[in-house]
Order: sequence, then structure tokens, then C-alpha cells
Amino acid sequence: MYVVVDTTGARHNLVQPDRLEADRRAELPIHRDTITAGPRETLEAILHVATHALCQVRGITEVTNRGMRHNKRFREAAEELGMKWPEGQPPHPTRGFSPVPLTDSAVKGYAPLLTALGTSLDGVVLGVEEHGGRSGRRITLQCECTDPVRTFQIGPRIASLGPIKCGVCGKDFTEK
Repeated sequence: MYVVVDTTGARHNLVQPDRLEADRRAELPIHRDTITAGPRETLEAILHVATHALCQVRGITEVTNRGMRHNKRFREAAEELGMKWPEGQPPHPTRGFSPVPLTDSAVKGYAPLLTALGTSLDGVVLGVEEHGGRSGRRITLQCECTDPVRTFQIGPRIASLGPIKCGVCGKDFTEK
């Protein structure tokens, strides 16, 4: 599993491990602001994704509105992992029962994990993107396919992170 540091707030799809392609791993998206906030917030984010996974394994539909609104079944599954929706508070109008905070007893139960997570996060430096994000410059990548030719545009910083393989010809996309 890869931990993906999300800098944009983009939604991620939770992929079931049995549906992954042979050369792909599941992603655990955690927003950079969450990591910066500390171990408790990071653990809450991890448990949020774990709640979705728990519901997915059980065949429970836990979200509506294109995955944005978390329903009571999500809240109930989150409670199994040590989180609890605040008593008497109505669900958020668009996000529903999200985020669900850790209970005090769960914080005690997860204490060794929180300590280890705090130690792991200590000293982690998350770089700041220059120019506030996109530079506007794009490069065109192309694979070896010829019928039809397959190309796409991508930012040079993202392209430099590693090879991008074509699912049709199996070759790397390269700059043309």
C-alpha cells in the first residue's frame, strides 16, 4: 500500500485489493494539512479510509451524492473503529457524518500507535509547491501505440516522478 500525500484535496477512489491490477497497489490518501496537524488527525484520516474499506468489504453502501455524503451506516462503522459522532449534532448538510472524531477511550487504546505515528511524522518536511501549484506548462507524452497513436499532456513535475506505462502496448509513455 502506498501513502499518498494529497496536496490538492482531490477525491480518491478506494480500490479493493482483489480488484487491483498486478502491478498496482492500493493508495491511502492523506492530505498534507492533516499530516502537519499531527498524529491524532493523521490517525483519524487513516481510520476514515479504513471505515470506507470496512463498509466496502461488508457490501454496505455508506455514501451518497457521488461519494460526498456519509450516511448513518458510515457513522456506525466508524464507531466500531473508535470514532463517534458528537451527541446531538446533526449531520453536515453536504458531507453527512464526516469527519467522525476519535473518542477519548480510543485515543487511550491507540496510544502506542499514536506515539509511533508521532515519532514517524516528527521531522517530516512537506515541501511547498512553487508558484502556488500549477506552472501552466504541459508536456506531451506518447507511447509506442500506432493505431491509434496515444498521447496525453501532463505537468513536467508530475511526469518526472516516474515512468507511466501504457495499458495497451505495455511501453512507457515518453516525451515526443
